[in-house]
Amino acid sequence: MATKITTDDIEEYLSGLGRQDSKGKIYFERVLFDIKTLKSGIKIMLDSPDTEPIVKNFKSKMIKTLMEEFKGNFQKQERLQPRVGKVLRLQYYENGTKTMYLDFDVKEYPAKGKGGTLPPKISEPATMLVLNAALESKGKVFKKEEDIFVNDVYKDLEKLFGKDWGHKLDEWIYTFLHQNLLFFGNYSQSKWAKFKHKDYRGQDDMQVFFKKHLKTLERSPGIKAGTYEQWNPSDLYAVKRTEQAGLEREIEEASKRPSANNLLKLNSHLIKLMESEELVGISLKKIESGETPHFKIYNVDSSKLLTALDAFTELEMFDMKHINFGLRNVFGIFPGKGGAPAGTTYIWFGGTNDASSEFKIAITRSGDALVFNTYIPSAKGAQGGQSPKNEVIKLLKNKASGVTFKNSYSDYPVDAKAFDKVMQKTTSTEYREYKKWFDFVYEHSKNDYKTKVDFEEWIDGVYGAYKIRAKVGKTKLALLNFWYDALNNHDDDPEFWTDILYFGMKITTKGKFAPYSKIS
Repeated sequence: MATKITTDDIEEYLSGLGRQDSKGKIYFERVLFDIKTLKSGIKIMLDSPDTEPIVKNFKSKMIKTLMEEFKGNFQKQERLQPRVGKVLRLQYYENGTKTMYLDFDVKEYPAKGKGGTLPPKISEPATMLVLNAALESKGKVFKKEEDIFVNDVYKDLEKLFGKDWGHKLDEWIYTFLHQNLLFFGNYSQSKWAKFKHKDYRGQDDMQVFFKKHLKTLERSPGIKAGTYEQWNPSDLYAVKRTEQAGLEREIEEASKRPSANNLLKLNSHLIKLMESEELVGISLKKIESGETPHFKIYNVDSSKLLTALDAFTELEMFDMKHINFGLRNVFGIFPGKGGAPAGTTYIWFGGTNDASSEFKIAITRSGDALVFNTYIPSAKGAQGGQSPKNEVIKLLKNKASGVTFKNSYSDYPVDAKAFDKVMQKTTSTEYREYKKWFDFVYEHSKNDYKTKVDFEEWIDGVYGAYKIRAKVGKTKLALLNFWYDALNNHDDDPEFWTDILYFGMKITTKGKFAPYSKIS
């Protein structure tokens, strides 16, 4: 027989169901809720859960919990809620006599929001908010996901994500927690000033400073340093509690002329600042739930102090037998995105496909040139970055002869008609050149595409690609051009291929990129 209960009994139980935030809201099943007592019973008030499944899970788990705690006192019922439809409620009897109800009131149901990947202008400031909340907590850190939900920072995160991206917030909590744990597990909390980020209220952060500062520097005499994005993958900067302005002056002084290489001088000074924990750039990546998070430092090879740390990892060097190529899209016509022939070739490191490889480079088209995108298949296809095109050309020409690849589509026939015209004559310069390229690459021992293709068949395929879209045909020619020059000059040089990889990931032992810490 059920024990008589009162509304006060239920309210007391709900109040102790989970931890409370500073406003007294109670945490349960990834949702913060309020309790409102009415003449008709109790309302459980939910602000704005991130997704519809979270709402449904909260309600089902709450109903199950209450029915187990107050056995025999609750009965499930339905009521019609305007603009929502039928919703579950619980009926109970106050002191066994008066009919009362426990209802759920969702202040704002989750919006569908935008599709696709969460943009950095949201994820990076969000990490900043969590790290700053840890700094302000005077030594307390977020040790589990629940700690973020009941902290005031959660409301700041909800505002930052907004209606467009609110449906993504819950899946990022794991990432924010482990970014916090990894950073403060490697760096003292007491040293750092509050983090800043340019996309959060227009804060003038170190990234803004470096973007301006790089305009005054040279990579080598007469050659500009390039853009911030080409030089440094850092998303946030930890700055010692000394003023940011003081560090900026120090960096400017350290990289002033005269210098044979301003950028190298700057990188060396940043390593010194990392050693003394005055400044560190942080590269942030999403950490999928259940994955083991990692903290690594890169581009600090000249520092005995930093290379001695567990977080430092030496670059893995591969020999040619562990570097493999995927060239089927040079020779065959296979469907790609939008129905056009696929135009991507691959370099695999440590294996022969995505499943068996540690790293991958995808060489594909972007605009009117090829791009070299790096990936880490072992980390669920995480992208490492894009190798600077000018650096790839430099690598290609180093210790080489006869290199014609300039990575410009203007070097190839403008359209299908122009391609057909030059390929009709076996004595044309283009015909002879393309045949030389084709024969060499197709017959090369590292060509993994074993299906029989002759040169005339290949011409027909490229012509068909041109007919679909000129850029598709030019991609076929550009890929063949690159692979001819690369294999003709560097087929037994593993450093050439690994340099393309690590240049894309902004990781080298050559002092070309800024030192940084990576949380992933």
